Amino acid sequence: MQRSSTTSARSVSIILLLALAACTGNAPSDVAAPSAISLRNCRVANIDSEVKCATLEVIENRETQQGRKINLNIVVLPAGARIKEADPIFLFAGGPGQAASELAREAMAILGGLNAKRDIVLIDQRGTGKSNGLNCKPADPDAEDSIDPVSRDQIARKLLLECRDALMKRADLTQYTTTIAMADIDAARAALGYAKINLWGGSYGTRAAMEYLRRYPDHVRSVVLDGVAPATMALPATFARDAGAAFGKMLAACASETQCATRFPRLKIDIDEIFAALEKSPRKVMLANALSGVPREIVITKERVLMAVFSSLYVPEFAALLPDSLTRAKLGDFAPLMSVTAAFGGFDEEKMFAGMRFSVVCAEDIPQIRRDPSMVIAPFGEIFVREFSKACENWPTGVVPKDFALLPRSDKPVLILSGGLDPVTPPVFGDEAKKTLTNSLHLIANNVGHGVSSRGCAPRLIKKFIESASVAELDGKCLDRLPRPMFYEPMREKGAVKTESAEAAPRTHGATK
Repeated sequence: MQRSSTTSARSVSIILLLALAACTGNAPSDVAAPSAISLRNCRVANIDSEVKCATLEVIENRETQQGRKINLNIVVLPAGARIKEADPIFLFAGGPGQAASELAREAMAILGGLNAKRDIVLIDQRGTGKSNGLNCKPADPDAEDSIDPVSRDQIARKLLLECRDALMKRADLTQYTTTIAMADIDAARAALGYAKINLWGGSYGTRAAMEYLRRYPDHVRSVVLDGVAPATMALPATFARDAGAAFGKMLAACASETQCATRFPRLKIDIDEIFAALEKSPRKVMLANALSGVPREIVITKERVLMAVFSSLYVPEFAALLPDSLTRAKLGDFAPLMSVTAAFGGFDEEKMFAGMRFSVVCAEDIPQIRRDPSMVIAPFGEIFVREFSKACENWPTGVVPKDFALLPRSDKPVLILSGGLDPVTPPVFGDEAKKTLTNSLHLIANNVGHGVSSRGCAPRLIKKFIESASVAELDGKCLDRLPRPMFYEPMREKGAVKTESAEAAPRTHGATK
C-alpha cells in the first residue's frame, strides 16, 4: 500500500501504494475489435511523446442502473510498432487512492520494453484522478492546536466530516468499492476493442487485479502482482506487525554491520527514548522545508516520528538513513528524519484521493478486522487500526460481494513479486495468493522493499513473462543479486575529532547514490 504520512488525519488519508460489462461465458477472440470510443492525441506528465486519451461515461450505481453518471479518464500509451499485439497491458494503481493516469513514467520504467508491440492502458479508477476524483483536505499537522492530542483528533474528525459532506453532493460514496470499479474497467476494455488483456497491479492494485481476474477471467491473458495486498488482508490490521518486522530487520542489519554498529551503539535505546519523550511531551521545532527551503515551525509528535520511520521502510535506500537520522533526532535535530517524509509529501497531498480510499477501506477492510494481540507490535502498536477505525465511524459504507474476502481461484499465468523488506505487503501475502493461483510463480527480492517491478532485472523478467504468458522458464535468481543498501554515514571534515556533538552535525544530510 502507499506509505503513510504524519498526523492523525493525514495518516488516515495516506497510510493505505491501488463497473459492468457482463461476461458472455464464451471464450472471446484474441483479435481486437474496433474501438467504440474516440481516442484523441494528448499529452501527459513526464512522457515526451504524444499519447492517446479518451473518456467513457459509466453509471455510478450499477445495481439500479439509475441516477448519476461519471466519466472514466483513459490514457493509452500506444504501441510503437505498426503491427502490434492484440492484448495490451492494463495498469492497476496502488493506494487505494492513486490515479493510474499519473503513473505514466512509472509504467514506462517497468513496462517500456513491452510498449513497442503492446498498448499500455492507464485508467483512473472511479474516485481517483479525473474519474470523479474524491479528495479530502488533510489536516495541517503544524496548526496551532496540533500539539494537543485531543485538539488534534477533534480537528481531524471535523475535517473528515466536512469532506464527507462535500463529496456526498457529487458522489454516492457507497459506489466506489473495488468490485464496482472493476466492472468499469471491463466496460472500458470492451469499449476500447480489446478481447483479452494483461494485468499489472502494484500494492492495492494487486487486489484490484485479482478482483478483475475473479469477475472477468475470460478476458485475462496474464497477470503480474507486485506487493500482494489481497482482500483477505483487512487493511491495516497487519501493518504494525509487518512494519515492525521490517523495522526489526533494519536494526538487526545495523547491529551486524561493523561500521553501523560502531557508529550507532545505542541505536535501539536512543529510539526508545525518543518515543518515550515525545509521548510525554510533543515538541515544536523550527525546520526548513526540505523541498522549498522555507523555514516553518512544525509539531513533532510520537505519531509523526513513527510515520517518518514507516515511510522510510518502504524504500531500503531511505531505511539506510534511519540510524543516522534517528540518532540526530535524539539529539534534537529532526531535519534529516523529516526530510524523508518531505520526499513523499507533495505526492501524498496532491495525488492520493482520500475519499476513494475511505470508501474502499471502510467497506472492504474495517468490517473484517478482529482484535489480535499478535498484530500489535512495537513500535507501531495500534496506531494504524485506531486511525482507520476512527475515519470509518461516519463514512458511508458500501456492500461487497459475499466472495470478496476469498482468494480468487484461477489457472491463468500469474507472476507474483514480493520484497523481502516490504513493511506492508511482505512475501507471506504472495505465498497466500499462490495457493489458489495454480499457474503462478512467486519470486522474492530479499533486499527490496515495497515494489519490485522496477528493480534490477525485474523489468526483464516481466517482459519475458508477458511475452510468453508463461512462468515455465522464468529464473528469478537475478533478484538475489540485488544488494541491501549500505547504511548512510555523513561526511566529516578530514581530521575532525569524533565527538557525539560533531557526529551529530555532519555537513550533509543527503542520501548517497
